[in-house]
Amino acid sequence: MASKKALLTFSGIYLFLYIFNYLHPMNFGDDYIYAFVWQGNPMMEPLTENAVRVSSFKDLFVSQWSHYFTWSGRTVGHVLAQFFLWMGKDIFNIFNALIGTLLVAEIYWLIHKGEVSSKFNTGTLCWIFFLLWSFTPGFSSVFLWFTAACVYLWTHTFLLAFLIPFVRKYYHPEGTPGSSLWVRACMFFGGILAGWTNENSICWVLLLLLLFNYKSWKNSEYESWMGTGFSGLFIGYALLMLSPGNVIRLQATYGVEWLDLNKLKVNLHMLTVVFTIQLFLWYFNLRAIFSLKNQRGCFAKDYLLVKILCAAAFGTVVMMLFSPVFPARSGFFGTILLIIAAGILLRIQDEYKVGIMKQGLKKFLFCLGILYFAMTTAVSLNGFNKIHLQMQDITASAQRWSIENKEAILTVSGFNNVSILEDMMSGFHLPIYELSEDEKDWKNVDFSRYYKIKGIRMVK
Repeated sequence: MASKKALLTFSGIYLFLYIFNYLHPMNFGDDYIYAFVWQGNPMMEPLTENAVRVSSFKDLFVSQWSHYFTWSGRTVGHVLAQFFLWMGKDIFNIFNALIGTLLVAEIYWLIHKGEVSSKFNTGTLCWIFFLLWSFTPGFSSVFLWFTAACVYLWTHTFLLAFLIPFVRKYYHPEGTPGSSLWVRACMFFGGILAGWTNENSICWVLLLLLLFNYKSWKNSEYESWMGTGFSGLFIGYALLMLSPGNVIRLQATYGVEWLDLNKLKVNLHMLTVVFTIQLFLWYFNLRAIFSLKNQRGCFAKDYLLVKILCAAAFGTVVMMLFSPVFPARSGFFGTILLIIAAGILLRIQDEYKVGIMKQGLKKFLFCLGILYFAMTTAVSLNGFNKIHLQMQDITASAQRWSIENKEAILTVSGFNNVSILEDMMSGFHLPIYELSEDEKDWKNVDFSRYYKIKGIRMVK
């Protein structure tokens, strides 16, 4: 019965994500430019008339080779984006919802000492997904936006999969997944895949794994797979950070000044936004850490890991203060770490009968959560459906225009404005879509190249 309930829960999560993926259209800008072989120009420059759509693995390789040397080192995420843009949005919807569901399972396994099992508590699964829905800064960008999902959701799912053996080793130092050549090779290449993903997240993971490997070696618990995994992660991170394209993108987009006070003010505002979205998780974790500091003897490993996860979550967000740009979705990894920490604390409460959250408060929060989830889901579905229908009209007009009026500029109406109240009631999940009134704007041009029309204008 438990297995059937878990399967039903996963099916529900998958269906939820699939529906929103289906309603979420391709995003003007990134999703259209990455549908073409990368031309070696900055992203904000329009595609030329000889731009070629990615339609083969050779095109994909040529595109990413150019991309790595002229724009960005996030090769893993952008290979996925260009592959699925080649395959089509319908295929992407299926697999993207699956990856989002897998992320929930990985968080569950990490909460439960890295033990990968088919046995799940359905309440915990629902709780994990609710927290992701409610406290992920820029949920729509991370889980639904074509290109950003490949760069954030997919890559962090790879990273968590890579971390599971290390967490299991932390709790069971005598246990081992084996140190055969096959295991070492999987950890090495898995490390490269996980490390070649996100500039901010991986640096903290590398630091933590370095300390963990040293501690294991000092206590004679070290195994060779740990070293090959760390080496792979380091190599992947080096390939990411040392890519020539990263330097070019920094100079072309944000200039060469290291510390710009105006950008620092903007980033400080976004830091406040991210911490506000994560506020409940921060409050719960920090309050539990202080309340348990004098009774942590029997669950010392759990307590230490919770503190480490909270410190890493804090570091990943604060580090973005010094980034040239600070999108809300950069707080995604911090949210994951905070959810794992909160899950460990609740597991401690059940296993060791310590007082972290009173039963009455749990019931109150459960009822409040149900109401919040129902409201945000209903408002978000309504908003997404409106966007979906309007985007269908725009793309249908573009397809007809490419046949009937190739030499004229297509004019379409802008999207309906979302009120502040509606955005708040959706949990800030509603995306914003727009093109320029200027048909020469790079987003307009890229959309036009995609549908083979002369140009498009969006009247506000």
